[in-house]
Amino acid sequence: MLELLTKWHPEDDPITRAQAETLIELVGDLLTEKALEGFLIVCSRLVDDFGAHRTGELANIFRTSRAEGRVALVRSLEYVNEWVGGMEAYERLYPVTINPSNPAFPQMKVLGIETLEPYLYRVMHSDQTVRGTTELTKAYILRTGHLPAAPTEVAPVLRAKPFYHWCSYEKWDSPDATAQALQILPEWNSDCQLRARIRTADVATSAFVAFNGDRTDPTDETLRFYKYFLEPLAQDHPELEGGGVQIGLEGSPPVDQLDEWDVSAKRWRTVWSRAD
Repeated sequence: MLELLTKWHPEDDPITRAQAETLIELVGDLLTEKALEGFLIVCSRLVDDFGAHRTGELANIFRTSRAEGRVALVRSLEYVNEWVGGMEAYERLYPVTINPSNPAFPQMKVLGIETLEPYLYRVMHSDQTVRGTTELTKAYILRTGHLPAAPTEVAPVLRAKPFYHWCSYEKWDSPDATAQALQILPEWNSDCQLRARIRTADVATSAFVAFNGDRTDPTDETLRFYKYFLEPLAQDHPELEGGGVQIGLEGSPPVDQLDEWDVSAKRWRTVWSRAD
């Protein structure tokens, strides 16, 4: 399969080759030519500022130690290929320039997420309000049974930093442990005391590998784009423990259960569930 790299990358970049080797380690004989082409569309977003790549972290997102996870990763990469229209269409339709800033954020859906884990968890500030309103997010969830709406990604590639519901497969014993694992910085003013549980079966077509980007160029504040990267694990702020898996959700996902931190009892308390 590696001999196909030069079909799309004739320069045979050593980092890309190392990434493809890691992908083969993750999925083995399940890898298809279509999936490899899809991987090459997104793989540069898995390279950090120091030239190291984070391809191996896809194992945490897709649970590739299990057969279901390997199938899900291959399906997801094939979908990237289909959605964009292949490498030729991607390079033609979404050329990247830095000055003027013209980024290309290829989106990578997690197809088959319902086969990987039963739930996702969205952590929020206890007094968070719905964007553009004064209604508390807690009140909104109690009223509608859904998270507030985030944009639905109708195009395979974005030209601006995306906005998702940032979720994780895991839940933690306390807000402090949550903030540490997901690297929620103090200056973000989130007490992490509200937690929504979402069934993965309800978001089977609307989950994405977490994708982020920096708007501000430190050398030119007039530019609206600086860099882009995939962020499957929270690990970019060494002052916090990190390591939490990150999944992006679009739209307004239905909430299965809402928990709130009881400060006096020092435990999570369920305040609403869909079964109620």
